[in-house]
Amino acid sequence: MLQANRTRIPDLLGYDAQAKLVALDRAYGIVEFDLEGTIVLANELFCSFVGYSKEALIGAPHTMLLTPADRAQHNGFWQEVLAGRLESGEFKRIGKGGKEVWIHASYTPITDPQGRLLGVIKLALDITQSRNEQAAQQSRLSALYRSQAVIEFSLDGTVLDANSNYCQLTGYERHELIGKPHRLLCEPSFADSPHYQQFWETLRRGELVSGRFRRLGKQGHPFWIQASYNPVLDGDGVVRKVIKYAYDITHNVKLEIIASDQRAILDIMLTAHHSFLLDRDLACACDKIFNPLLRVTGSEFGFIGIVHQEEACPVLHVPSITNLSWDEQTRQWYELQRQRGGLVFRDLDNLFGHVITHNTQVCTNEPTQHVASRGMPTGHPPLTSFLGIPIRYQDSVIGMIGLANRPGGFDDELIALLTPLVTTLGTLIHARTLEDERSLIENTLRFNAEHDFLTGLPNRSSFFEHANVLFSHLEDESSDLPTSSLALLDIDHFKQINDEYGHLVGDLVLKELAHLLQGQFRDIDIIARIGGEEFIVLLKGATRELAVKIMDRCREQVAQHRFEHDGQAICFTISVGVAAFSRQFHSIDEWIHDADTRLYRSKHAGRNRVS
Repeated sequence: MLQANRTRIPDLLGYDAQAKLVALDRAYGIVEFDLEGTIVLANELFCSFVGYSKEALIGAPHTMLLTPADRAQHNGFWQEVLAGRLESGEFKRIGKGGKEVWIHASYTPITDPQGRLLGVIKLALDITQSRNEQAAQQSRLSALYRSQAVIEFSLDGTVLDANSNYCQLTGYERHELIGKPHRLLCEPSFADSPHYQQFWETLRRGELVSGRFRRLGKQGHPFWIQASYNPVLDGDGVVRKVIKYAYDITHNVKLEIIASDQRAILDIMLTAHHSFLLDRDLACACDKIFNPLLRVTGSEFGFIGIVHQEEACPVLHVPSITNLSWDEQTRQWYELQRQRGGLVFRDLDNLFGHVITHNTQVCTNEPTQHVASRGMPTGHPPLTSFLGIPIRYQDSVIGMIGLANRPGGFDDELIALLTPLVTTLGTLIHARTLEDERSLIENTLRFNAEHDFLTGLPNRSSFFEHANVLFSHLEDESSDLPTSSLALLDIDHFKQINDEYGHLVGDLVLKELAHLLQGQFRDIDIIARIGGEEFIVLLKGATRELAVKIMDRCREQVAQHRFEHDGQAICFTISVGVAAFSRQFHSIDEWIHDADTRLYRSKHAGRNRVS
């Protein structure tokens, strides 16, 4: 403790002064200097600040506690102290071992009653910890300002300040933001909603608002931020302003959207695969994926088309398309085309046809300016953007996807997103084509195996396959099928036709007769060529009496017919034998034999008749 009875200032210290000095000694680090700046006294508290003992301090110059920079300026500093012009402040001092010490100190000149300077006394508080904490806090704030976008608002949402990061994020200059309302950065639909009012009411209550937000920058470009809106309170707990800390997550959100879209495209691909494999119906598969495709691409309307060839020219068959009918006439036309399995476009000299005829993508956000544009039909909805992607297999166009009117237009990112789907559709369309070709070949082979090559009628083998089934049912006594009849016929004097006109004409006569006969019978009846000029007819459910009438009508039709060949009229007749089913027949051959017997009866009776 400082001694109050020191000889240097005995007249200055009464009892009250001594008590006050004791109190100061406990609260402050106290050090006394002579006029040259040499330490002549230091209390225990000051010694603890700098880490020196009293013995080490007393007699040492003031400069021992200064930084090198302050030492160089000490003379000027000390003159200011002696002149009484430097009262107090925060000072950085160097303690024992080079330890940095921050003090809040006052340098006060000591004078005698006559006003003569006796020395200088310094009262100091150690503020090293608070100064370091303040520096750390400031460092953290500086780091926030360097790393994040920061903007300040008044309680009515007016921008008070914004750092460079926020300006860079939005595209605005700082002076363009200050004084503007927060709603400038929001989408109109949000800024005009009750949610926006609730947003600011929450902040004015002093509650934190944080989360992911979509905002608009200069010229309306959208961006995404992860942000916290922090109400700032004064010492009385009253909200004075709001500070927002934000960082740009636009890239991450775009990646999330792309991943979500990719999952949606994958679902569409799986739906197409499943539908095609399950139903074997490509048009149905296209229909099932069409609306999801519009949703994931954000398109207003579009279509999926498949290319066919007609007389070596490409034709676009569209099984899936948005209904864009704009009046009753187009609506009826659209419905009729859908009932027929889809729309067919043969005129491809237009914007979407360019995709097929040139085997190229068409991506335009100014459709009317495209070289292939031919305008739109009167009444058609306006086209603001169009994307046409060819569906290929081994570089050949086998279909296309057409999409239109996407907000913001079409771009390469969307094209890349759709590439796997386009490839899948190419594979499915090709598989469907192969399936159709295989089915056509199988049907052709089956038809050829079951039909006569010349006349196109069922052949002997096919006839017996069906007739034996009917015969088995008819001979079953428990069967309730009505009786049936069988007719055998051939061309009268057919050899003479061959001899006179040649076998080529004879073949034409056979084909002509087949054509005439096909128009005389019901769908349930079976007519076949069983060899040479012989034909056989199975009239299901017909009694012999009815069968004779039917066959006689056929005979008359043939007799009245004139076959023209090379300007010559060739006439011919037929003879017919009709036999009704009888359970006395043990086989179909016996039934045919009965009809054959009746056929020869007609021939022996003069031909051109039914027996």
